[in-house]
Amino acid sequence: MYDKISVPDKPMFDGYNSWRKYQRQAIDKIVNVNKRYVILDAPTGSGKSLVAMSIAKLIGGRTYYIVGTKDLQEQLLRDFPFLAILKGRNNFKCLLKKVSCDQCMYSYIKKPCPRKEECPYYIHKEKAKQSKYVVWNYSMFLTNQTFVGDFPPADLLICDEAHLLEGALMSFINVTFNHDFFNDFDIGFPGKDEEEYVFDRINKVEKIINKQYSTLTGRLQMRLYEDEEPERIELQKCNELGSKLKKLHFFKKMYNKDTWVMDYCRNQYDWHNDFISFKPLKVDWFSDYIFSWASKILLMSATMPHTSILCNSLDISSSALVRLNIPSTFKKENRAVVYHPIGRMSHAYWEVTIEKVIRFMSEYCKSHKEKILVHCANYKIASTLMDASSMAPDYNIYFHETAEERSFVLDKFKEAEAPAMLITPSMETGIDLPGDMCRIQFIVKVPYLSLGDKQVKERLAIDRDWYISSTINRLVQASGRIVRSEDDWGRTYILDECFADLVRYYKEFFPSWFLEAIAVERRSV
Repeated sequence: MYDKISVPDKPMFDGYNSWRKYQRQAIDKIVNVNKRYVILDAPTGSGKSLVAMSIAKLIGGRTYYIVGTKDLQEQLLRDFPFLAILKGRNNFKCLLKKVSCDQCMYSYIKKPCPRKEECPYYIHKEKAKQSKYVVWNYSMFLTNQTFVGDFPPADLLICDEAHLLEGALMSFINVTFNHDFFNDFDIGFPGKDEEEYVFDRINKVEKIINKQYSTLTGRLQMRLYEDEEPERIELQKCNELGSKLKKLHFFKKMYNKDTWVMDYCRNQYDWHNDFISFKPLKVDWFSDYIFSWASKILLMSATMPHTSILCNSLDISSSALVRLNIPSTFKKENRAVVYHPIGRMSHAYWEVTIEKVIRFMSEYCKSHKEKILVHCANYKIASTLMDASSMAPDYNIYFHETAEERSFVLDKFKEAEAPAMLITPSMETGIDLPGDMCRIQFIVKVPYLSLGDKQVKERLAIDRDWYISSTINRLVQASGRIVRSEDDWGRTYILDECFADLVRYYKEFFPSWFLEAIAVERRSV
């Protein structure tokens, strides 16, 4: 029998004078529940970071707090300055050479660095090891704890934005070999009729990399003993070869031909875009890469999958789990989701429907001079709307053709005055446009996962609920980009008729706070 933990009347951290609605009740339930896994459905504005840190404080012991991005790490540090943030070696400068610590020559030879105790990365990491509360991003946590594992198990592991967890595991585990991976070592990229020989070529590349890496690290060793400075290009080459070897060894250890998918792409226009990708069909076998590092797991998100899907995807026993819900404190009229059906945006109908979309948006922009975010789900639709940018002649139009341009274009849109429009295929998650930064957004197409990805296509064949749940997750995430606080307001228009099918047949996959905000407008002609 556990002693009940009491939650104080006020928060325990500086800067927080009182609990928001529902926070104290949620904390009380979580700290006193005798389950290893707790799912907390916490919509925007519920203050889940305060909830999570209060749980960590009350439980005591060591806590690892994992978030999706480095920006969220910094945000947590601003709110809770006592937290330790773990960053990678590339964020610190080597004291012996004008390179980052990930290219320090002592990383590649069997001899300790003479200035290790002064090394900024070493000091930073040791400080984090001594802290009770460590904040990571998913990529850093998986990399460090899988390949190094020098942080001890924690009492509590907090996974924020936990709807990203399956994707983070997939990104960490999957391996892609592009054209240059083979070409750089004078081994040709496998032809379509040579797929059965792919592993022969991978093994040949591995032997060449091993030989080059051994030769180069031996040369660095000799330079060190002869008091010669290594060339910067040698350190860079060592880093590149070492990374490729680590990737290869990890892949060969994990790969199982019965449970992995190989995706082959040969680009007829640009061979630089050729690739061969290997992905596990599911990541359930790999969930312990995260979950094994703590005795209690808190999974938080505004858009967590249905419990059955989550358990299946991450190999969680339903008997070891409890799920709690914080209702939205935002007025539904302030975050209206307007279903305005124009036509189906599925492949067979999209060319007809997109013309109707353009006419609708043209009429809208004539009578409204606002800042508008347009979610397109893919580059094809985004490019089509850009080609028809005359639909909004008075608007400054922003658009990004590549993922690399995304942040730059987003910043420009944030700074822009109305009327302005941002057309994007990939901003359903991870961006905030509060207040006058944006009041209106259109979801042109329901953001189904691409069936051009072989792993997605094969997973759909065995688990349709997972595919639908992932789509609904992206859709709900997109709807939350523009209303970020209780006194904020905005409207989201959904134009794709496929949305009605999701609500009709998969209503239980939607958060209740999302469904209550839906309003229906008449069909456009």
